[in-house]
Amino acid sequence: MKRKKTSVYRGLCLAGSFLLLLMAVFHGSGFWYVSDTIMKSNADGFLKEIVPVLFAHPSVHLAGLAAFGILALFLQTDAKRVLLLLSALVVLDALLAFYLGGTLPGMSLLLGALCFIVANYFSQQATID
Repeated sequence: MKRKKTSVYRGLCLAGSFLLLLMAVFHGSGFWYVSDTIMKSNADGFLKEIVPVLFAHPSVHLAGLAAFGILALFLQTDAKRVLLLLSALVVLDALLAFYLGGTLPGMSLLLGALCFIVANYFSQQATID
C-alpha cells in the first residue's frame, strides 16, 4: 500500500509541475508578440523597456514554482512544508488570474494547486527513496 501511495504522490507532484511548466511555456510564447507590439506603439520609452520584462515575469515565476514541485519529490520530511507553501502560492496566482479575467489560466492553476494539495496528503504516508 505504501508503494501505491508513493507513486500517487510522485504522479501528483509531476502533474502539478507539468501544468505549471506548460502554462509558463504558453505564456512565454507571447513574449515576442508583446515586445514587438509595444515597440511599434507610441508609448513612452520607459514603457517600451519595462512591458516586455513585466510580461516575461509570470513565465519565469511559473517555471520556478514548477521547480519547487519537482524539488518536493526529493525531500522527505520537508516535502509537506514545501507543498503547502507551493499550493498557497499557486492558489494566489489563480485568484490573480481570475481577477484579470483569465478563466482558463485560473482553472489550470487551481488544478495544479489541487495536485499539490492532494500530494501533500499522500506525502505523509509515502516513503520516498
